[in-house]
Amino acid sequence: MTTKETIIKELGEEELILPVLVNNALAANDRIKYFFTLLQTVQSRVKNPQRELPNLREERETSGIDNIDFDQVVPDSTEISPGIYRVPHADKIFSEIKKCMNEMSLPVVTGARDGDEVFNRRLSSLIENIPSDEDDLVRDSTIQIITSGNPEEGDSLHLLVMDLHRALNRLQGDLSSEVIDGAMTYLLDDEDRNLVRAFMKGLLRTKPLKFDHPGLGTTATRNGPKLVIQNDIGMTDAHVMVINVEDPTVSVIYTDIHMPRLQFFIGLSDTWNVRWEDTLSRRATDEFEKNVYHLAVGKYTASGRKDLEAFLEHLGSRLVFLIDWNRARKRLRNFLLNKDSISLLKWAADKEYGHMAFLLLGGERIIYDALELAAKVPIRYGEPLHQILGREKTIEYFQWVFRTAATGMLANQSRLLIQDEMKTELLRYFRSANEGLMEICEEHATLIIEVATVVRDSLINIQRGEDGDFIVRSAKRAKKWETEADARVNSVRSLSRRIEAAEFFAELINIADDALDFLEEASFFTTLIPGMTSSKGINNELVAMADISVKGSQEFLRALIASQYIQKGYSRDEMQDFLRAVDRVVSLERECDEALRRSQKVILVESTDYKELQVYFELTRTIEESTNSLMKAAYRLRDTIIEEMNR
Repeated sequence: MTTKETIIKELGEEELILPVLVNNALAANDRIKYFFTLLQTVQSRVKNPQRELPNLREERETSGIDNIDFDQVVPDSTEISPGIYRVPHADKIFSEIKKCMNEMSLPVVTGARDGDEVFNRRLSSLIENIPSDEDDLVRDSTIQIITSGNPEEGDSLHLLVMDLHRALNRLQGDLSSEVIDGAMTYLLDDEDRNLVRAFMKGLLRTKPLKFDHPGLGTTATRNGPKLVIQNDIGMTDAHVMVINVEDPTVSVIYTDIHMPRLQFFIGLSDTWNVRWEDTLSRRATDEFEKNVYHLAVGKYTASGRKDLEAFLEHLGSRLVFLIDWNRARKRLRNFLLNKDSISLLKWAADKEYGHMAFLLLGGERIIYDALELAAKVPIRYGEPLHQILGREKTIEYFQWVFRTAATGMLANQSRLLIQDEMKTELLRYFRSANEGLMEICEEHATLIIEVATVVRDSLINIQRGEDGDFIVRSAKRAKKWETEADARVNSVRSLSRRIEAAEFFAELINIADDALDFLEEASFFTTLIPGMTSSKGINNELVAMADISVKGSQEFLRALIASQYIQKGYSRDEMQDFLRAVDRVVSLERECDEALRRSQKVILVESTDYKELQVYFELTRTIEESTNSLMKAAYRLRDTIIEEMNR
């Protein structure tokens, strides 16, 4: 492409014609995108006749096409034989495509010294593939040849359109007669300039967040009644935003090869009353050619001039958050659920931190380096961090990472320093995870109390000769609590495999879980008693034993809670509270031993048959085993606390 000065010199008196040709070419580019989308939607319609698809009226109107006949093309298209479709007004569609291609190529070959013959040869060759019949019959292969975006499948009109569009963008820059805050502009009036400044104000505010990544080139011109602002966003061919402004209405035409990023872009304006059209069409694109861009059209009607400028400023400020968005999303999927990754990127955009700093600092590699320091066993690539720290904590950590990365890079801090901060912060999250482990152990201990209480209350119910259904319902609740307790045990085990300091918690909760299992088993045995002839003496002894198990589980919970204060720094009174709770658990276990012996004597004397004897013996054994397990857990807790004090 020649320089601006050379072009003007060569054009001589015709220098004002070329800008008009470029404007016409850009308008033709909007129209041909509509026709490509129309043909692709026809493909989806005939392959899925039961699927509801839009008629693309909004896209037609936005691209400046007045012919309302095209609105019936999608609903009226049918497949008459395999791979052959009857498409209403096909001759008009292909005629318009040819016209658009000629308009797009004209300013490129007019304003260029090199490459014009290449464009002409490609255009002539591709135009030959466009049917000229008037029978409205179109082959599926013809649509593929026209709209394919995959270079490996050969040249196509779609690929030529993208190449012409790039050439038009370069030509716009060469023709620019005025630079407004970095935007290349021409043929603008004073009111247009103020609107361009508003757009560029937002763009320049967030532009530093792309750092040295290319992109965000902006051009603006007046094309008839419309101010047209175009931004190339990143380096992807089809990643472009075109804004048409006809005060007070702003039409946003956004194209992207990634559907998730298109939906993300729409969400960036969720606080503005933008009406996005063709939602169904965008969802249906899974039936389209894999590499074809997706197009979204949004319209915003401003309440006044200030509101119009504010919306344009908002649009300009959002574009930087689309650069390398898909790469960032894929990196985050190694640690977060996909929906949480997208929510995180939305949060980073709303807070104007962005994701580029995170990628430039190493992305997921930094997190894995930190995990190797924090974890006993390094996490493998693809192993989600949220399964270890939990979703909320993982999201919270990455919000901190994005904020620290962006502010640090903008302040020109050392990259090594920022990376080290990320690593040490993750270490802090793993340390806080230890506190979370103690909370899980406390929740587990609460479930032990619940099951112990169920056993005691069921025995009291039997002692009083009350409703037997209560015992069955209580046993079901005990089984449910046992399942909940198992989930907490598994959570602690999962983290203990990754953090050396967490091994203690896994051992502690495993011992305590034995107590809960014994009590749940005791709850089952209570359901077998009502059908037997039971004595008052046996029931009294069983209730006494069950009451000891309730008290023991309560004291164990007190010991767990008191241990946290000792780990954080403690007073003599706090240490005494902890030791007393441990001692009480041990003392209650001894009381239960004695109660077991008393109960067994009474059972041997008062049992009427071997079945009753067996049930009562098993019941007393499981209750006593539960207090024994709690004593072991209390001793393990005490030994660890004392050992840490010695360190």
